[in-house]
Formats: sequence, C-alpha cells, structure tokens
Amino acid sequence: MHLEGEHHMVLYTEEDKQAVKKENGLKDSGLKEDIDAIMEWFKKQPHLAEAPIDRDLIERILIASKGSREKTKYRIENFYKHRALAPELIQSRVEILSKTDENIWTFFHQGIGPKLYDGKRIGFINFESDPSTFNTEVLYRNIILVGDFRLKYDYMFNEIWVIDLNNTGFGHLMRMNPIILQKAVNIYQEGMGVRVSKIHCVNAPVFGHHVANFMKKFVKSKMIERAVIHDSMESLQKHIPKQYLPKDYGGDLPTLKELSDDLEKEFRTEKTKKALLDFCQLVSDESKRPREKYNEEAIVGSFKKLDLD
Repeated sequence: MHLEGEHHMVLYTEEDKQAVKKENGLKDSGLKEDIDAIMEWFKKQPHLAEAPIDRDLIERILIASKGSREKTKYRIENFYKHRALAPELIQSRVEILSKTDENIWTFFHQGIGPKLYDGKRIGFINFESDPSTFNTEVLYRNIILVGDFRLKYDYMFNEIWVIDLNNTGFGHLMRMNPIILQKAVNIYQEGMGVRVSKIHCVNAPVFGHHVANFMKKFVKSKMIERAVIHDSMESLQKHIPKQYLPKDYGGDLPTLKELSDDLEKEFRTEKTKKALLDFCQLVSDESKRPREKYNEEAIVGSFKKLDLD
C-alpha cells in the first residue's frame, strides 16, 4: 500500500508504520498532544527558538525515544547541539551537493535496501583499496547525509549494517580522525538515536580485532557485541535472505555501486536536495544556551540506561 510521503527508495507499509508505533509506545490518540507539547517547549528555548523544526521530525525522534517526551527533548537538544558543533560534517554538504560534476562518494560506496527485512532497514558500505583517498570527514558527512534522507522519508530507525572490509588495511585505520569520528558518533547515536540491531562484516582483514578495539573507544560496547564476522557470502546469506542483498553479495538487488549511484542521483534532484540542505539549518545557537539550566552530565546519567535497545 502506497503511503503519503513514502519514497520509493525507503518503502514501508501502513502495517509497518503501526508496528513501529506499537513497539516504541506511540499511540495515535496521544501523538498530536505529544508533538504539540514538544513544539511548545522547543520554541521557548533561546538556543533553539530561531532554528526550524517540523512535526514529522519530532515524531521520528519520538520513535527513537520510545515515546518519552523528556527523552525526546534530550535527543532534540543533542541533535541540534552536536550538529552545530560539527560544521565539517553538516554544512560541508552545501558545496558537494552543488557540484554536479563531482562524485559524492569518492572513495567508497553506500546504499540502502528499499524494502524492510524483519522490520529493519539494511544499509551497505564498501571501500576502495587506496588508503590515500580515505577521508574521515567525507565518510561521516555522507553517512549523516543518508541518515537525514531517512529522517525525511523513512519511518524505520532500527537498522542492520553490512560492511565490506575487503579493500581496507592499516592505512585506512591510520587515517581515521578520532575527533571527527567522535563528532559523528554524537550526532548519529546521541542525536538521531538510530538503533543498530546487527552489524555484518564481510571480507574482514586479519587485523579486524584492531578495528574493533579502536571503535570501542567511541561507540557503546553493545554495538561492538552486535557485530558478526563472516568468512563467506554463504555465511552472510544465512542471516539475510538473497532478496535483500546486492548482486555482488550473492543477492537479487542491484550492485552496491548501482545502489550508491541511485542515492547520489536522488540527492541531486531538486526536491531531495532542498530537503537535505534544509537540514543544515537544524543547529542550535550555543551562545544563547542558558548554561545554568543545562547539565549535560546529569542528562546523560538520567537517560543512558534507557538507551540500550
């Protein structure tokens, strides 16, 4: 069933939508009231009041917050704050989206499955072999760009990642900028609140444990525990059916490069480009934040236990 606002690259049904609401404690009867209350709160915050927000974004952050108004406020605070503190990951899209002759992905490919598998959206990433082309800012700028695309058009924020490490080596790891990585994790994990149920790593190099140890410094340990290392495509296919995988992973979907190219074409359409550029305005004015009313450590301590699933 086609839904109003549904995008052909991130399909879901009304049944899927209702299942997400039920899973996350959202009830249609109280949704309008929740959104109204959060909108009113938002407009009263001096560091947020001049930034835009819409009801759809609030609803999606409510989903990530499992229906809790207070946790939604916390996520919105982090969403706008961490984006304001990372212009190299957010504002840099303005230039790249205006360059029609320049490839957005440069050294890697990223795609998303159009159909849900087990109520989850599958994302795919692979890399080129030359580590000299690896750039942490470009990598996470694009990952967040895809995340914003999904915030605009998708309704599913429980996802599965398939990461192909075939062409990676120590050269890539050594070029990883830990400051940029931390900023990206803050945006994606603390702001967007996307839940990753499983990370499937294929073609993992022999130094894979070094990668895991490095990532443990930045992401929650539960994320690392959800990683599955596969020694073959047959092993991957035991977890994800072929109809949800790209051709180059033994599946029925277009190749990962084709999925990546399709995303880039969509990002350059007038409607989607405008939506992605509008996200650049979703930043706080930290100079206006009432410091005495905002204790980040207290907020993190209050909600961390609620953010495990």
